[in-house]
Amino acid sequence: MRRVLFVTAAVVAAVIFFGLATLPPAPLAVDSAGIDPDLIRRTVRGAYHIHSTRSDGASDKAAIASAAARAGLKFIIVTDHGDGTTPPDPPAYLSGVLCIDGVEISTNGGHYVALGMPPSPYPLGGDPAAVVEDVARLGGFGIAAHPDSPKASLAWTDWEAPIDGIEWLNTDSEWRDESRTTLAHVFLHYLVRPGPALASMLDRPVTTLKRWDELTKRRPVVALAAHDAHGGIGRGLEESGARKRTLGTVPSYEASFRTFSDNVILDAPLSGDGAKDGRAVIDAIRHGRVFTVIDAIATPGLIDFRAWQGDIPKSSNMGVSWPTGPAAMSARIAMPAGAQVMLIDRGREYLGLRPPDYATGMDPGETIRIEVRLPGAPGSPPVPWLVSNPVYFLAPAPRSSAAASDELVPLPGDLGWHVEKDPDTNAADSRTTEKVSLQYTLAAGARRSQFAALAADLKGGLPGLRQLMFSGSSTGPSRVSVQLRYAQRGGERWGSSVYLDSNDREVSLPLDRMRPLDRQTGPAPDAATASSLLFVIDLTNAKPGDSNSFTISKVGFSR
Repeated sequence: MRRVLFVTAAVVAAVIFFGLATLPPAPLAVDSAGIDPDLIRRTVRGAYHIHSTRSDGASDKAAIASAAARAGLKFIIVTDHGDGTTPPDPPAYLSGVLCIDGVEISTNGGHYVALGMPPSPYPLGGDPAAVVEDVARLGGFGIAAHPDSPKASLAWTDWEAPIDGIEWLNTDSEWRDESRTTLAHVFLHYLVRPGPALASMLDRPVTTLKRWDELTKRRPVVALAAHDAHGGIGRGLEESGARKRTLGTVPSYEASFRTFSDNVILDAPLSGDGAKDGRAVIDAIRHGRVFTVIDAIATPGLIDFRAWQGDIPKSSNMGVSWPTGPAAMSARIAMPAGAQVMLIDRGREYLGLRPPDYATGMDPGETIRIEVRLPGAPGSPPVPWLVSNPVYFLAPAPRSSAAASDELVPLPGDLGWHVEKDPDTNAADSRTTEKVSLQYTLAAGARRSQFAALAADLKGGLPGLRQLMFSGSSTGPSRVSVQLRYAQRGGERWGSSVYLDSNDREVSLPLDRMRPLDRQTGPAPDAATASSLLFVIDLTNAKPGDSNSFTISKVGFSR
């Protein structure tokens, strides 16, 4: 027994010694002398991408706000999973912390976070491009969540969609690529220094940053760091099913909030008015006046990043777009000794440059952002301590114009339009010489694949055709899934979603933008072999019991 006790004590002592010997250092204190005091007052630290008990988080909003207050944050953005139809709570202060509601929407190609969006008249989901379009039309600001997650079902896939923002860092993605041995070390260190322990899992996400730099060559795209805080590690709604916490409430919300922060630069200090301050924070994010600091390494981080053409600089204007032409920039940064300032110019790194003075010719499409890197930072490659949003020098966007069609091929008049639906849904079509309409009431009750569709038989397929063209409208706002079905491939369907409302609108739908709808894999089929054209209402963008009608006319294809 003594021998067992001795061995046990020795093992415990060894574990404790190892843990203390490898313990990540406490955060460095940063001197903010030299930074404009007014800028300091207008820069507020917060946390973005948080889940509460409204979806798969461990605590309610009040408890999360209390944790944020203990971590020294001034705002939190709660982004529970949803379809966008639930009205967000108005911004309000809890425990002295400004609480703002957003929503994380699941699409067929990743998750999209919407901020500043009123409730949608129908559920948002399905095509990633459709959700991006809907969020923008409703006045929201959309961010591609965990864009390069090691878990394929969470990664964002539609890089052609005009997203507003991107998560350059996401903690859920960061811990997924760690070994069990590393996670065990992190857990041991977490017991002593929670924030630095979590920061030890962070790397510089090279792929995501390259994507961001490529996107910003064409248009402004705002980057945020996402806590993806649930109040504990475990499987949640993102992976189907009720959240199952494998480590209880580890990591806690407070520990997550002490790891890093999103710092927004406001036009004026917070006023204490929840509605006013909530609008100010979202407005600053919309315009790219936000930067990330890894507080578990050093804190606070502050940056005064300016660019100007001519004699008058604009203060703290990251996110601003300038005309192309000669320009100058300066940056005042509160940072630890030994830090290295790096300018990232369209993805190219300029090592060792230390603003305040940097001049450039500013070619069209040029963007400049800043990373501050510290020696000894965790990660492989090391995570940057501070990441700014860019200053943009973009050429004017070309005027969009519809591509001229070589040949418009109208569909024949004997398509045999008919209704397809589930047994309990009520649906009927009506036709005139030029138009066909569908009136429907989806079956009420539990979700059981309710749907209603207008279908037309394609005799001979669509040889050599590249896009579908039609005019459409609906009684109330809705999304209609436009699909091609392939009988020779077991009824396989490919489709794309279009928005319709009471205003008749012309739609041009490239066939190569259609996505698989039946979880099939492999290349897209040849449209020449399509057997049916369908206009479908289902539970992707509707709810059981919904009633509406839509009208389609002038259906044709172009070569």
